Amino acid sequence: MFMELSASFQIYSHGPPACIVDIERLREAYSEIPAGYLDMVTQMTDVVLLWKRRGELRVWGPDHIIAMDQAYGVSARIPGAMPYADNGGGQLLVHGAGAEGLATYLVDAGSLFLDDDASFVAPDLDTLLKTELGADIVFQSDEVPDDEAGGPVARA
Repeated sequence: MFMELSASFQIYSHGPPACIVDIERLREAYSEIPAGYLDMVTQMTDVVLLWKRRGELRVWGPDHIIAMDQAYGVSARIPGAMPYADNGGGQLLVHGAGAEGLATYLVDAGSLFLDDDASFVAPDLDTLLKTELGADIVFQSDEVPDDEAGGPVARA
C-alpha cells in the first residue's frame, strides 16, 4: 500500500526502502519515533516532498538520521529528540518534547533547542502529511519550476 498523503504533496524523489537492520538501529537509538515515519521508510527512504509546489521537505532514511544526529548533536542537546528531516533552508524537523509536548518542531540547525523559538509543526509526520498541519511553517520557499524539480515521481 502506498503511503497516504494529502493531495497537496508531491513526491519528487526517493530511495529504496530501509533495510530491517537500519530500522532496528533507529529503534534502539530513539524511544520516540514520530508516527508515520516507519510507515514511510518501509516503502522508501530519503524522500523529497513538495507542498503546493513550494519548498521541499527531505525526510531522511534511518542511517541518515543517525549520521545527522551525530553531526549536529541534536539528541545530545535535546535529550530524547530525534531529528528526521530538513527543509533545505537550514532548518531541521525534530521530534521531541517541546513547548507543545511531544511533537514535531522546526528548529534552526544553529539553535538546537525545543523552546519558545522552536516552531510547533504537528504532533507527528503522519499528521503533517495527511492533514497539511504545519506545512506552511515547513515549506517556506518559492514555487519550484517543473524544469528545476525534474518532474514528480508520484502524486498523492
